[in-house]
Amino acid sequence: MQDNLDLFALMEVRSQLSTPDVTSYDTDHRLIEIWLHGLSGDTQRGYKRCVSEFLCWVKKPLDSVTLADLQNWQDTFFGYAPHTQRLKMAAVRSLLSFGHKIGMLPTNVSMGLRQPKIKDTLNERILSEEEVAAMISAQKNPRNQAILLLLYTGGLRVNELCALRWKDLSARKPGGQITIFGKGGKTRIVLLPEPVWKKLCKLKNNAVGSDPVFVSREKDSLGRTLDQSQVNRIVAAAALAAGIDKKVSPHWLRHAHATHSLNRGAPLHLVQNTLGHSSVATTSRYLHARPDDSSALYLNVQTKTTFDTTSQAIDARQNKQPKQPRTQKVQATPSNLKCPNCKSKKLQKNGFQVLADGFKHQRFRCQNCDYVFTPLLSIPN
Repeated sequence: MQDNLDLFALMEVRSQLSTPDVTSYDTDHRLIEIWLHGLSGDTQRGYKRCVSEFLCWVKKPLDSVTLADLQNWQDTFFGYAPHTQRLKMAAVRSLLSFGHKIGMLPTNVSMGLRQPKIKDTLNERILSEEEVAAMISAQKNPRNQAILLLLYTGGLRVNELCALRWKDLSARKPGGQITIFGKGGKTRIVLLPEPVWKKLCKLKNNAVGSDPVFVSREKDSLGRTLDQSQVNRIVAAAALAAGIDKKVSPHWLRHAHATHSLNRGAPLHLVQNTLGHSSVATTSRYLHARPDDSSALYLNVQTKTTFDTTSQAIDARQNKQPKQPRTQKVQATPSNLKCPNCKSKKLQKNGFQVLADGFKHQRFRCQNCDYVFTPLLSIPN
């Protein structure tokens, strides 16, 4: 109802454009307000910034903007990252399309605009399982360690983590579950492993349901919610302490969740639901970022190193020397390893599985329930 009233008010303003007390700036400003209504705070801030830049550059009202104006503005993006270029243009295109759809703009001049093609660099922002484990182990503060664990195991966005309240968590044996109100106003449920759930429960103390899960030292208008910038610093410090020479952000742990779970055999649709992706195509990007196979591996290519190795092997056979066993790096068997299905310790080795780190990890079969598994990422006590 409120949206309809706003729309009628806008149409009335447009009908009075010929009067001297109504300016094009007022009309554009009101249009932008209605366009942003209902979007998340982060999206509103980003879109406002992009549209303001365009309006300051074009110096004309939106109903006078042409396709040539958009193309000329796009030509000024030299030096910006491809992702930033697409974001700037996507914001303006969305506004112009919305204005035309509700009748505020005569045409949608952005329809003829071509978006620049960009290189997919997702693979550059994916951590290995060893790197994630090192980050978690390096963080000794209980709250900060729980933040890293939840970003990774829950696949949360940083704003979703900061918005968590204790009422969003509930026990679900053997672990627990969290209810997330995420991007696009969608609610999803994420199950947590038992070790992660126990880590979170230790942080509650005397907190009530409306209190934030992760508490800041400084109080704000919402209570004591941890700021997103502080989470960024916590993740960056953990990466530095783990010896990772990359600008790691909280979203990297979300990328790691998707990649590692898919590599361990999680169904694509399950990863999509856990991460809250609108389309399975978004989730499938992780399959393309770290493929398990490539036709390049089937080619018969010899370098000097492989040639020398082959020659040495032939000479060894001719000299009838005993063949040396090939060594391979495997995952050590923890002494307290249990079957995730029935908790039995009666396990037998059952081959290997290649994970995201490129190494072969030992798989096990439970002699009690016949469940086959690869040990999960170890979580420090």
